Amino acid sequence: MSQDNKQSRQVLNRRRLLQGAGAAGVVTLAGCAGNGGNGGNGGNGGNGGNGGNGDGDAPEDTLRIGVGANIDSYDPPYSSDTTSTMAQGFIFEGLTTTDAEGNVYPWLARSYELVETNDIDRVAYEDYMETLDADDEGVVDTDEQIIVRHPDDDPIADDEVRVLLPSDAADAVADGVFGMQYRYELHEGVEFSNGEELTAEHVVNSLRRYENSQLSAQTFDSVLHIEEVDEYTVDIFGQIVDAEAEGQLPGFVVFTEEQAQAAGGEIDPRAEYDPVGTGPYVLSDFSDEQFAEYEKNDNYWLESMGVDSLEWFDGSSDFPDGPVIERLELEIIPDNATRSAALQNYEIDVTTGLNAATYDDFDASADYELHIVDAGSYTYIQYPLRVEPWDNSDLRTAVNHLVPRQAIVDNILSGYGAPAWTDIPTLAQGSGTADYDALEEEIRPTNEYDVERATEILEDLEASGEVEFPIEIQLETNADNSDRVSLVELIGESMEQTGFFEVEVETFEWNTYIGRVLDTEYGDRGHIPCIGLSGTFNPGSFCNALHHSENVGQCCNLVGVDNSELDDMIDAARYGADVAESTQARGEAYDEVWRLLAEERYSSITHFGVNVAVTNTDVDGFSSFPFDETIYSYALHAPADEQYAELNR
Repeated sequence: MSQDNKQSRQVLNRRRLLQGAGAAGVVTLAGCAGNGGNGGNGGNGGNGGNGGNGDGDAPEDTLRIGVGANIDSYDPPYSSDTTSTMAQGFIFEGLTTTDAEGNVYPWLARSYELVETNDIDRVAYEDYMETLDADDEGVVDTDEQIIVRHPDDDPIADDEVRVLLPSDAADAVADGVFGMQYRYELHEGVEFSNGEELTAEHVVNSLRRYENSQLSAQTFDSVLHIEEVDEYTVDIFGQIVDAEAEGQLPGFVVFTEEQAQAAGGEIDPRAEYDPVGTGPYVLSDFSDEQFAEYEKNDNYWLESMGVDSLEWFDGSSDFPDGPVIERLELEIIPDNATRSAALQNYEIDVTTGLNAATYDDFDASADYELHIVDAGSYTYIQYPLRVEPWDNSDLRTAVNHLVPRQAIVDNILSGYGAPAWTDIPTLAQGSGTADYDALEEEIRPTNEYDVERATEILEDLEASGEVEFPIEIQLETNADNSDRVSLVELIGESMEQTGFFEVEVETFEWNTYIGRVLDTEYGDRGHIPCIGLSGTFNPGSFCNALHHSENVGQCCNLVGVDNSELDDMIDAARYGADVAESTQARGEAYDEVWRLLAEERYSSITHFGVNVAVTNTDVDGFSSFPFDETIYSYALHAPADEQYAELNR
């Protein structure tokens, strides 16, 4: 397949930027109905076998999926958006998988175990570090992946810094200096779609391909080293004890030997380099900005071995060994209204990310099913605190009181979401707070829409001479998301009505916008960006991405928040034996983070939302997943939840 080599090079991480409206709507409940059943395997959560609404034109064995953005990359470490990750997920797999509640299960690994932990900090690697030069912008003079930087060194303030490079990390592990050691035993006989057998060497080289990639910062925030034990066994070592290690250490996909040596971004049909994985589908055809087509992988390992080869699977003997749908067609339809019309015209079978106002119409029709789940995504604005007068926390607090969270959910999202009274959504509350009710009681007043309180703060700032009014400010978002544009306009109107602000709203095409906001100099321009973000089951993904200094210029500290106290608090809630061993201790540590964020008010999360997939009645058994990038691969076949979808036409 010869295609234009059109790659996005923005630096992102496991948390994915969201373009679509439903993707932009973001984590949670809001009185939404389920997906027509109990969410189990085929037939349970589906449409009851009503015979479909087809007119005979649709292929009987092909699921037609409408997606709201182009597939910018088929190279996982060099991906920039949820759509690309979703498209890759049919092809590539990792050592582990998760269910819809975030529980981790072995996948390409037959089993895994925590072998050893050592309660050390990163200073323990000091004797293995090399001293390298750093320039005025903090760039360290090396082409190798920096695994650990000495905690006492600052690459911007210091001319030299001490860093641990990959070979140094191997030396430390050899001497027994590491935080955690996990061992993964691979299934024997797993083959890639090209017939190449999966071995430990593939796993080792695949992780190394993430070095200096767009995902390197979030891969090597925890990973220390990987080594082959034998042909089907690998050890992955963590830098320090990490409460998220079980899910984060194996957070990479596995490549063939040839792909593991490929240049960054090279694995892509536009570069005449087709992706090859161990997954259930293979890419059969692709047209940039038009469509992608997949066929079942005739060499899929799980179908060969059987689902009973998963030692943890205790489901029905009738559960299929792989997806039952033979072919997939991804139709790229960026405009939400056009995609909605395509679903109504029977041109596609399923889509997500429609304008929230359309969901009730689909729900009222017997020809469609809505599949709704609390989501791992959220929408937020960030204040340009590096530009006066936005360095004033009182000013930011005042504007936060002008964000009409309840009105956004009720009037723009038609109830498909939940106001962000705190910075932690439902699906991450388990380890993200010691007592959510108490936290909400404490934090919610700071996030209430309160024009009177906002005006009082602004008047005090004017009277003291700390801030001159009116303030001219530009609010920005992506143009191809009408719900988000409406949200920004509503916030802008709320600000202008006080008489203290002169607001201008600017919108940009999606790829232009993410390139704009991820520019390291964006925070100096004095604008307020609005963007959507997909978190994870890890509560840290709802504070680290936005506020940790390591994510300046990456996803998604857009305005340059740099607070060493906050960095330490975020790290303390994830790393260390105390929080790894005690959910209560971890929740208490995160509560301190949420309190500091409410006090400093660097950002305003407007709402958490829900993932809503709409299917026609040809599709049985579909269930949504909390994260957009996994929603279709999960619906097609997920043994951990006995989930699979099928076609009844």
